[in-house]
Amino acid sequence: MRVLTPAPSDEEVIAAHVALPPTRPTGRAFVRLNMISSSDGGTAISGVSVGLGNRNDHAVFGALRALADFVLVGMVTVVAEHYQPPTGDLRVLVIATEPDISGDPELFTSGRGTLVLPEDAGAAPPQVAEIRAGTGGFVDLRALIQGLDGHVIVLEGGPRIAGEMLALGLVDEFFHTIAPMAISGESARLAHGPAADPAPWQLHHGFCDDAGYVFLRYARD
Repeated sequence: MRVLTPAPSDEEVIAAHVALPPTRPTGRAFVRLNMISSSDGGTAISGVSVGLGNRNDHAVFGALRALADFVLVGMVTVVAEHYQPPTGDLRVLVIATEPDISGDPELFTSGRGTLVLPEDAGAAPPQVAEIRAGTGGFVDLRALIQGLDGHVIVLEGGPRIAGEMLALGLVDEFFHTIAPMAISGESARLAHGPAADPAPWQLHHGFCDDAGYVFLRYARD
């Protein structure tokens, strides 16, 4: 493994890459965005991101989850990527406009999935946990993140949710894996939606593995 921040083993490189910072925002959750793309900017092969990753990408993914209290993700991504119930105490918060769990019922019936719905959405299915934030058919992401003050969240997309969170200034760290592939196609960019603050972020850690995958960790000042 070739690294930009030297460490004696792959495991220690990944541990340093995902280590929680000593200071975090107050009044809201600490949000870490984790996304992968090909070298030409594609985010999916045949509609899903799994074909882009490798062993070390999966290790970073797992290490980030191990340090988190919640995963935050949109329902479209949950269904497309076939999300499974996580292990341990981790909970998956799924942003949706309607209380329809038919795309991935196992996640919600396991007790590990929580629907995040607007206040005016219909009733959630029995025994399915829910959080309500926002009205008018849209989840209020700022209110959601403020309501989870003190917790660590891994934001896993999709691109629309990532774009909205970036535009609201609610993302504190951005973990970007770049796969050594050029896939062309019409897949979405990593984030899209309202314009976000274009001020540069700081590169806090990075490494390149033997397969040519590049792992970057950016943070806001």
